[in-house]
Amino acid sequence: MSMTLGRTVSAGLHPTSRRSDTEALTTPIQTTISVLTEGYDALFFDSFGVLIDGVDALPGAVELVDRMNADHTNYFVVTNDASVSLDSRVNTFASKGFSIPKERIINSGSLIADYILEHELQDAPTLVLGSQDAKDYATDAGARLVSLDSDEEPDVVITGHNRPYDWESTLEELLTLFSRRFQQNNPVRLVLPNPDFIYPNGPGVFGFGAAAFVNALEQALERLHGSHDSLIATKLGKPYAPIFKAAIDQAGTNNAIMIGDQLETDISGANSAGIDSAVVTTGINRRSTPDEFENVPDELTPRYILASLV
Repeated sequence: MSMTLGRTVSAGLHPTSRRSDTEALTTPIQTTISVLTEGYDALFFDSFGVLIDGVDALPGAVELVDRMNADHTNYFVVTNDASVSLDSRVNTFASKGFSIPKERIINSGSLIADYILEHELQDAPTLVLGSQDAKDYATDAGARLVSLDSDEEPDVVITGHNRPYDWESTLEELLTLFSRRFQQNNPVRLVLPNPDFIYPNGPGVFGFGAAAFVNALEQALERLHGSHDSLIATKLGKPYAPIFKAAIDQAGTNNAIMIGDQLETDISGANSAGIDSAVVTTGINRRSTPDEFENVPDELTPRYILASLV
C-alpha cells in the first residue's frame, strides 16, 4: 500500500501526510482499525492490553489477526516481554487462538543479544534476573552467566523479569554491589529489557514489572552517589529507541503506526521514533475521548484513539 497517513478531522476521511518528527501533536481523534490498516504500510501492535488482557484474547483481536494474515498485511507484535523465547510466545498466542508467525514478533528479550554484541560483552560475567528464556538470550550472544551467590561478581546485570525473586533482599544485594563498584571506578552495567512499570495481568488485575524494581535501585543509587549515567539502566524496550529501530527495520518502512495501551511506553516511544500512534482503551489507558487528553503532554499524546479492534 502506498498511501501515507496523516492528520485528519474524521475517522471516515483518508489522511494525506505523516507526522514529521518536529510537528506538534494536538488533540487525538477517534478512528477505526480499518482506516489504520488502509492508511499505513506497517502496523505495530502491543501485546498485553491490546491483543490479550494478560490471560485471554481481547474482543476482536483473533479475528483481526486472521484478517491481516489473509490480506498479507504488514503487521508486527512489538512487545516489551523479555521473559519468554519467540517460540514460546508463538505457542502462547496459539493457545489463545492467534496464528502469529515468529517472524512477526519483535520483543525486548531478543535485543539482549544485540546489546551484548554491540558492547563486546561476550564472555563477560553476567547476572540475568529472570526466566530461563531470558538467560538463553544472553548466553546465545556469548555471555557467561553467574548467580547472585557466585564467587565471581557480575560485570553486567540484566533484569529480565520480575519473578521469581525476594526483591527486598535482591535489591539490597544489588545496591551494595553497584555502590561499591561505582566507588571503585568499575561500575556494573545495568540492563533493563522491559521498561514496563506495570502491566495488565487479567481483567482489572495488574502487576508490577521489573522496571518497578530497577527504578527503586536507580533512585537508591542516586541518593547515595548523585546522578551518573553509569548508575542508570540501559533500557531496550518501549519507549526507548532500540525496539522501535528493530521494528522499523523489520517492517521495511517508517510509514508505520504503533497501537498500544500505555502512554508512557507505546505512545511516547512511537512519538520519539517519529511514527504515528493510536491508543486503545482495553489496557492500562483509561482515556477514551479526545477531551480527556486535553492536559496530557505532547510527548504522551497519541494521534488516534482506537476504541475497538473490530
